[in-house]
Amino acid sequence: MLNQVDLSQTQKEETNKILEIQNDQSFQPHYGKNYMFRFYNGQPQITIGPHWPLSVCTFILIIVGAYFISAIIHIKSGIWYSSGSVISSLILEICFLRVFLKNPGINFTSTYVHKLRVSILTNSNFQNSCQPCKLEKEYGTYHCYQCDICVKGYDHHCPWVGKCIGVGNIKEFQMFLMSLLFFFSCNLFLIMI
Repeated sequence: MLNQVDLSQTQKEETNKILEIQNDQSFQPHYGKNYMFRFYNGQPQITIGPHWPLSVCTFILIIVGAYFISAIIHIKSGIWYSSGSVISSLILEICFLRVFLKNPGINFTSTYVHKLRVSILTNSNFQNSCQPCKLEKEYGTYHCYQCDICVKGYDHHCPWVGKCIGVGNIKEFQMFLMSLLFFFSCNLFLIMI
């Protein structure tokens, strides 16, 4: 009986030592395959996804296509009509850059890491935790395996913008789609004049 009490006391002390060591370590966020810049309050403000080469090609295609369309409109109808094409292409390019650079909803919070460490050591329920990110997930957070990171409000992974679309950049993505529709309808109208 005395051995069992000593054994359980020793196990508790070892668990407490592990918790103290892990809590003393500074939090190292899991960036996945993303490139993150300009942090504010520990959260990334600019995030570039793993498929950035396709995004750069898309941006170049937008610029080159807009140039040729505005040149055709300029030759056919004059400078005033081509200025409408240039304005619509600038709106499209700005909207694309906003969705390309904005954080999709990646969140680093050390309290979630602490909770996950405690739950791992106490062998409690793992259904709300993400093992690759070592975070406890909030409601609506999904782990994208292409970006290898958890995104809050995950909608989909878009290869054209090179990263996930989530709660952080869904409005910018919708504005990009609307500006794309505006660009095509405006230029189609200007070509037909």
